[in-house]
Amino acid sequence: MWTFGGAGGGGGGAAGGGWLASLTSMVGGMFLAGDDAPPARRGQNGSESDGMLLALYSAAHLNRNLMSTLAHAPAASAPPSPPDTLQTHQSPPNMAQIQALDSDQPSNLLVTFFQYCSIVMADTRSEAAAQACTLCFITLTCIAEEQFANAIMHDQNLTFKVQLYRLPMRHRKIVPEEPPSQPLASTLIDLLVEFMMCHLLKKFPGELYSLCIGVLLRLLSYQKRCRVRLARDWRPLWAALIALLKFLVANESTLLRRHDIFVMAQQVVNIFNLFITFGDSFLPEPASYDQLYYELIRVHAAFDNLFYMALRYSTGSGAHKAAALRLANSLVNVRAIVQHFAPKIDAWLAAQSLSTPTEDQILEVVRKNYDSLILKLQEGLESYERYHAAPHRPVLARRRAAAAAALRRRVADDLSHYTATSQ
Repeated sequence: MWTFGGAGGGGGGAAGGGWLASLTSMVGGMFLAGDDAPPARRGQNGSESDGMLLALYSAAHLNRNLMSTLAHAPAASAPPSPPDTLQTHQSPPNMAQIQALDSDQPSNLLVTFFQYCSIVMADTRSEAAAQACTLCFITLTCIAEEQFANAIMHDQNLTFKVQLYRLPMRHRKIVPEEPPSQPLASTLIDLLVEFMMCHLLKKFPGELYSLCIGVLLRLLSYQKRCRVRLARDWRPLWAALIALLKFLVANESTLLRRHDIFVMAQQVVNIFNLFITFGDSFLPEPASYDQLYYELIRVHAAFDNLFYMALRYSTGSGAHKAAALRLANSLVNVRAIVQHFAPKIDAWLAAQSLSTPTEDQILEVVRKNYDSLILKLQEGLESYERYHAAPHRPVLARRRAAAAAALRRRVADDLSHYTATSQ
């Protein structure tokens, strides 16, 4: 598999293509089941897919030619048929999702991998599930650092309809609908938003959130550097980031026992600072910049609470003093925006004798008062440390052991079956 796109000969490429295509069949089989359980748990042994996921991670990390293969190798022509994949205890197939995976739609193996990630990321409750999710995120990190992969994912002329798995939750009803045709970078952002919104739990997976934000930063850094303007609605992403900040503030005492929430909060704030400082170079239109300011003003209480929490810890003598001080300093532009526009909005409301303005009215006030706003220019917001495997070696070792054990069980079962049928 190390000869993808290289000069390793035709045989190696064919073998690699067949191996990668098996990922498509596996993901198709997951999507074919009913709605009563997450796809990854329907008749699937998580360890059986670890081998493919580990191999994909290794290739993404070590082989720069992999991106060419993932982007150009077509996915399997169709997922397995329902009679071959459904178990006796499973519900009838979800026809809406089968139609969404119609083989007539253009596809490649990046599409399939994003679909697979959406399934794996739906479950982080067990240690094995969290490790599989970690493996997905570090693979996405390697992909997001690759220049060629970013060029493909941000190509406005290369669009795909990708059916991502969405976890059913109490506050939302999943309505089957056809996914939009969009560049893969937009699909990846949708995947990250879905993860951020679905795992704000008592057992908070802090490391996974840090990896998630890291993937997002790499995408935005490419967009800022290359001035790529994705034609998408950015508000769901901003809402997810704000929800994460609210969760960190509301659960600070519990989370601080296991996570450095100040570092994570600063990562999120720096994402907003990247939008504030350089958004004019990658947001699709001026209206998107207006919407960003509107959201910051609308939820200013969340940033105020975050600032006061950071200020409280930065003036103490605890272990988090330095990190809290950096977080408080990173909020300077967000607070400047709120403090600049809030009085002007209040004055406009008083002049108009209104108490409850509409979004359009607030946006109009924002547009008329940009000129007098003073912000601090912040450098290095798009910089990040390139991925290296050392911090994740324990996870990788455990997943390799699980994959090897699953392979041994599979071989033993096949041998037992062959022996029984040959007698």
